[in-house]
Amino acid sequence: MRVTGLLLAALLCVCFEAEAQTGNVFTRTGSGARAAGMANAFIGISDDGTAASWNPAGLGQLRKPELSVVTTTLGQSVGFAGYRTRDDLAVFTPMTAAYSSTHLDFASLALPATFFGKPVTFQAAWRRLYTLDFRQNNVTIATPTGPDGPPPLRVDLNLDTVGGIDVVSIAGAVKLTPRVAIGASFNQWRGDWRENAAVSLTPLEAPGPPLFAMESGANHLDGHGLGLGLMFTYPRWSVGLVYQSPLRGDFSANTRGQTSRDPQPPGALAEGEVRLPQAFGAGAAWRPTPAWTVAFDLTWDQWTETLFTPKGGPTISLFDGLPKALSGTRDTLSANAGAECLFHGEGFVVPLRFGVALEPQGPRSAYTRDPVNYVMLAAGTGYNTNSLKFDAALQYRWAHFQDGTDFGIGDGGPYLPLAVGEHSVKEWRVKLSLIVRAADTEKLQRRLKKIFGGG
Repeated sequence: MRVTGLLLAALLCVCFEAEAQTGNVFTRTGSGARAAGMANAFIGISDDGTAASWNPAGLGQLRKPELSVVTTTLGQSVGFAGYRTRDDLAVFTPMTAAYSSTHLDFASLALPATFFGKPVTFQAAWRRLYTLDFRQNNVTIATPTGPDGPPPLRVDLNLDTVGGIDVVSIAGAVKLTPRVAIGASFNQWRGDWRENAAVSLTPLEAPGPPLFAMESGANHLDGHGLGLGLMFTYPRWSVGLVYQSPLRGDFSANTRGQTSRDPQPPGALAEGEVRLPQAFGAGAAWRPTPAWTVAFDLTWDQWTETLFTPKGGPTISLFDGLPKALSGTRDTLSANAGAECLFHGEGFVVPLRFGVALEPQGPRSAYTRDPVNYVMLAAGTGYNTNSLKFDAALQYRWAHFQDGTDFGIGDGGPYLPLAVGEHSVKEWRVKLSLIVRAADTEKLQRRLKKIFGGG
């Protein structure tokens, strides 16, 4: 085995590829602890201050101003076990890594009004779509399986990712009839994150100075997209449909690195156009009694169109850096089911929520092509009054899949990784939501009519 630098091609669109390797969940969902407690089965409900993040048409159900704030605490652990070189001449000892962080997840202000006799609601919102924070420090020992194997080697790996991708949206909805509402949102995406990656190799039979390679990168994403929604609401049931247009924008990655063989190599700047895929969602909710709501969602994501076109270069997958025809990326269909039961008190309601979901991921190993399918369990509760809603939810996900890696010491890339083994990911999320609802809206509605000229 020989040492190589951390190639730019392996770190192009560095966060997506690195986070796919550590097991980041790329399923695009909305926000809010109420929805989280129902395992994200919320497209057909969308009736609180987080509505536009799920289905913009759901804003039409809000008839009082609502201020919403959501926080998320996320913990993730990843494991690598049973990794062997493809020629079976060496095995690697297991590795694990864990990290947790807390961040603001969502903030919005929704304002209802009436124009030309139609209920209309506007919302301005900020949302953290992807949190790209992870610290991974691992050590593995490459041990020969026989006399023909390579000499024993200690491999120290470090990967730090800090940042995220946010969405600022302006949304609106109108109730065309008491049962039908349509809505739309304009979404401006912006991502900024940094990554630092390092690997050092120490021979165990002939001790000496370790060989090393390090690379750091600053990344920026800027683009926009549209969301469209439709809602049908009845006393006992409701149905929601949502469409997210492809996001098109600009991406840049400025990377610098050094190795024990080349202490001052030149930096590299990658710039080009990024495309994130379109998605379709459908949800239904049924209320068998006033206290119970049961919901089910299906969401299709066209991840094969997650592409990056560098200036002067060919279009490649944003996840594994391969041409679209060779990439292991796939389109996915997610299924989410949840339920809510309300316990009424004098002037307040305590909900109990639970749910389950199957969330297949688009990125997967270009070599093994093993499906990455997350299973998720969720539960939640809260304390709700007419003017204040506090909700909390816990989600737990896990997945196991075959994956390939070079451990920083091979140069086969995603086509022919150095080693193949079992990759496991476990993740928990705690979401807390606070929604404040205004009681008197008549004065505000009169002002909005003057501003917009409504009749």
